[in-house]
Amino acid sequence: MTEAASRDGLTLEDVEVRVAGATLLGPVSLSVEPGTVVAVLGANGAGKSTLMHAIVGTAAVARGRIWLGPAEISDWPVEHRARHGIGWSPEGRRLFPGLTVEETLDVAAPGNKGERARRIDAMLERFPVLAEKRHETAWRLSGGQQQMLAIARAVIADPSVVLLDEPSLGLAPVVRDQVFAAARGLADAGAAVLLAEQDTARALAVADRVVVLARGRLVLDWPTQVAVGNPDFEQALMGA
Repeated sequence: MTEAASRDGLTLEDVEVRVAGATLLGPVSLSVEPGTVVAVLGANGAGKSTLMHAIVGTAAVARGRIWLGPAEISDWPVEHRARHGIGWSPEGRRLFPGLTVEETLDVAAPGNKGERARRIDAMLERFPVLAEKRHETAWRLSGGQQQMLAIARAVIADPSVVLLDEPSLGLAPVVRDQVFAAARGLADAGAAVLLAEQDTARALAVADRVVVLARGRLVLDWPTQVAVGNPDFEQALMGA
């Protein structure tokens, strides 16, 4: 059995999120298989971040179901989802500015002191740019280094599903390439990666499938190889 096959995927069935009677998202149905990247595209306000919040548990699902492998997690609290395999790198990174790289990873890592140390070393090996900044506080890191730290924090517990919300926002082009390479690397290591992005070209370069949201509704869900160069995809994206 491959590493991807041994992990849990993510499935959403007719998920809706409502606030004060207004539907912000849905109904949305999609799946993310282990070992793949699914890119979620759409303009600001399309519902990409709301989708992420529904999955991680910080937005209540008014209707529909969310599954992590065979387990329905629709009503699970945030911490329970995290412990059972949902890793989240939120938009804006949301790091603690006064904590060092090592302290940030230590807080997120599970296990005893020895296990946490092993996981921290593994993250620093996976993200070499952080190794040389191990004892620097988060506020002194560059934007790209902060984003790598946010991703490392999200995956240090080895989650089955990784949610990356606008990871390239505000970064220089060369650093964006590194972030997208990291996303692809997570999937190649077996994770199911859901990537919400506005950088369409780079997202398509690493994604296996692409979905397009418009005004909270899913308007397209295609394999990337079908979407690239397809006028219907371009029209859906422009409409979004």
